[in-house]
Amino acid sequence: MAAESQGKGDGRELSGPSDSPASAGKTYDSFNYLATCENISSLPGAHQGKVSKQQPTNAGLFDALRSIQLGDFGEVHKKPCTREGFLTGIAAGFGIGGIRAILGAPIFTACSWAVGAFVFGSFAMHEYCQQKRRMEKAGIQRINTALDEKKVELERKREEVRKARRKAKEEANRQKAGR
Repeated sequence: MAAESQGKGDGRELSGPSDSPASAGKTYDSFNYLATCENISSLPGAHQGKVSKQQPTNAGLFDALRSIQLGDFGEVHKKPCTREGFLTGIAAGFGIGGIRAILGAPIFTACSWAVGAFVFGSFAMHEYCQQKRRMEKAGIQRINTALDEKKVELERKREEVRKARRKAKEEANRQKAGR
């Protein structure tokens, strides 16, 4: 997840931590993609300031089917949680269908149970995985917020230390000048 591309085609990517010494203290900054965007409208999915007066139309089944391209089936394994969902569905279908066949159910009935178990298992695992991803994303946002607050507090403390040092140095210079 950390190496997913955020801005497709615009050259900006969200990358993970680097082991190079130059980026030793910048691990958090490499994950703070939104903070580096100058213009929020340049983010993927933004409307770029164009306001449409046209009402969205309700898409029907045929519109949805026309939007599917043959290349989409070659890319399905790249979608998040799809692999886990399919593998769980295959296991569930094989297990339930196999048990039904062993217990003496007719082949057509056992196959129907296997297909049903595949569909239910795939859907359930996909939704479970998506929920885990949403919770992980919320946790990352909480961590980023806490790190932002910690950065502000650390900078405030550094500034206080600088002021105290400056004041002590000025006081020492005054004492030397007063002698």
